[in-house]
Amino acid sequence: MSTNYRMNDENVKAFEKHDRIIKTINKRFLTYGYKRIKTSTFEQYDLYSKVNGAINQNEMIKVIDYTGQVLVLRPDVTIPITRKLAEDFSELPNELRYFYVQDVFRQSFDKIKGIESTQAGVEYFCKSSPEADAEVIALACDTLKDLGFIDIKIEIGHAGFFKELVEQIHLTDNQLNQLKNRIQAKSVVDIESFLSGLNIDEKLKDAISMIPFLYGNSIEVSERAKKISFTEKMNEKLDYLLKVYELLIAYGLEDNIVMDLGLINHMGYYSDLMFQGFVEKYGKPVLMGGRYDELGNEFDATLPAIGFACEVDSLVEASENQIRKPSVLEDVEVYYESTCFGRALTLVKDLRERNYSVLSYPMDKKQLCSVWIQVTNEQFVFHNNGIETSFTHITELLKLLSDFEGEK
Repeated sequence: MSTNYRMNDENVKAFEKHDRIIKTINKRFLTYGYKRIKTSTFEQYDLYSKVNGAINQNEMIKVIDYTGQVLVLRPDVTIPITRKLAEDFSELPNELRYFYVQDVFRQSFDKIKGIESTQAGVEYFCKSSPEADAEVIALACDTLKDLGFIDIKIEIGHAGFFKELVEQIHLTDNQLNQLKNRIQAKSVVDIESFLSGLNIDEKLKDAISMIPFLYGNSIEVSERAKKISFTEKMNEKLDYLLKVYELLIAYGLEDNIVMDLGLINHMGYYSDLMFQGFVEKYGKPVLMGGRYDELGNEFDATLPAIGFACEVDSLVEASENQIRKPSVLEDVEVYYESTCFGRALTLVKDLRERNYSVLSYPMDKKQLCSVWIQVTNEQFVFHNNGIETSFTHITELLKLLSDFEGEK
């Protein structure tokens, strides 16, 4: 009996963490103006089979309805959202922002993975522009920061760069998939071995062999990539990525961005910029996204868009490895003078927004405590075991609290 109780207790804790992460994600998506929608759990098999290269058909969970029609449990959310929009519009009427939190179902050959997983994602239907793409990447980064992750890296690449390069040679679908797998694994030896069996120009071989090394600082990678650029379109892709990078610097994300021109199109419908997000001490992406301007064409509509999806289960796993947990740690006590209740309330709300548990009292109710925050008309003061540190902005306080938590 006690074993069952402990197991159920762990299940409850896991669900609470899962639910807490989803609530945090929902809140951030709403701040960027996205509206929540949902799609059907069961979809027609033809919806996914007609979109070339999007979903491996062997991964779909198929069922037969009472009419004999083949249905699938939803393996993807972007495709049905785009299809539904295409039913209403042949062209994008105006910018549209949607987000979702839904389960997707895929039958993986990896026995460790389950069939069902939860995805939280956004779909921003808009014309292609560096400004729109940078905003979506900034949203992805803000979302991970809200969850308490510190060391966040967003890798950006471009589906068109690799596509333009391999179009210079003639590969079968099987050969192209082999090359993609080797590039994705960044296996230089395997890439060179594969290319040695092809009758292509040596300069092209050298250029393709260079792709795994086109990773790192965006400006430096772009400069190296231009040396192997064979077409003007390839240069245009690089210039576009740099424009996005410059905007991300303005968002304050310079240290979070890495350019990776070996980032392979993991969903067949991505046509332009692609990105994936990593957090500390977790070896696989926790989110993936990109621009899919041509997906609407599959449904006879022009619906350019960019989006990304977070793997909620991966975020739960990754949160176990965090240096600093985003969940409540201890009560933060705030004491204020009677004439500055409003100033104190603003500070309290800011801390609660960041998942701190906050208790606030007038100064005349001050209790004996070693760590507390004082609010006066003139200043904010962080008291830590007799050491007083004044601060003016919430970011300064968060650093002080983080340092204090690290001391324990």
